[in-house]
Amino acid sequence: MYGATISTNIFKIIFVFFLLAIFLFATVSFAAKKLPRYVSIAADEVNLRTGPGKRYPIKWIITRKNMPVKIVRELEHWRQIELFDGKTKGWVYKNLLSSKKTAIVIKDMQKLHKKPKNDSKVMLKLEKNVIVTLEDCKNAWCSIEISGYNGWIEQTALWGYENK
Repeated sequence: MYGATISTNIFKIIFVFFLLAIFLFATVSFAAKKLPRYVSIAADEVNLRTGPGKRYPIKWIITRKNMPVKIVRELEHWRQIELFDGKTKGWVYKNLLSSKKTAIVIKDMQKLHKKPKNDSKVMLKLEKNVIVTLEDCKNAWCSIEISGYNGWIEQTALWGYENK
């Protein structure tokens, strides 16, 4: 008699926790992420489509892994992205994007400084369209990594970072 009551109560407690877990998972899964936001291309080749689905024609093929892109819209598993030229837009499947923070150099022969100051030692000069790993941005400078070199570059020379 008492065993059945204890089993029933344990079942109820487990059931309530199960429902709570489902609710929390659904809340986290459907939480809206801020738009626009920057991500990067995760694959060596990504089809940029005219609409959100495989039935839409391919407009461009992106062949630069780690290239930063801006997500401007979301629809289920599809993301509308904008490229650094500010003109090219299209839809890609979300699994082809990465949260890896990268940026692209948009001005030619930009100096990579040892410290975030113009009079700091120059370690490298970066050509336009070079993709770099973005570490942090503050006070008009971004900390980046490229080919084993870590340093600072002026924010105005980069596309793909978010002002916080």
